[in-house]
Amino acid sequence: MPTTGKEQQQPPTAEVVRAAIRRRLRQSAPRTNRVCPRFSNTEWALLQRAAEQTHLAPGSFTAAATLAAAASTDPNAAVADYRRGIQELMESNRQLGAVGNNLNQIAHHANAGGPIGPDLRELLRRVEASIGAVDEAVAWMVRR
Repeated sequence: MPTTGKEQQQPPTAEVVRAAIRRRLRQSAPRTNRVCPRFSNTEWALLQRAAEQTHLAPGSFTAAATLAAAASTDPNAAVADYRRGIQELMESNRQLGAVGNNLNQIAHHANAGGPIGPDLRELLRRVEASIGAVDEAVAWMVRR
């Protein structure tokens, strides 16, 4: 059932998490399905740090986190914030590209000897602030 933005995601039960981190050798039949994720150096360092904090091997931590997200009532919630952030950054990048086009037109006007008034200076200040905000958001997403 779809959830509204007001509902809180319930954390997975202790049984689900314990089942996810249980040693694979104790199971009667080998598992036949496999996923082999690949990580950048930064992602790998984050994964190793999280695994160490939970006293698990990186593979066990990955399996436990994946199964906990999959077993939740809303598996999308586990990655929704990150994806939404990326989508918003992509949209802001698109908008800044459109602003860049307009700035090229303004530069052409100024280079042709057109006047540069206070409104234009304020617009340029706001564009610079917007670019700074996007840069900060990108840096924050990378640090996550």
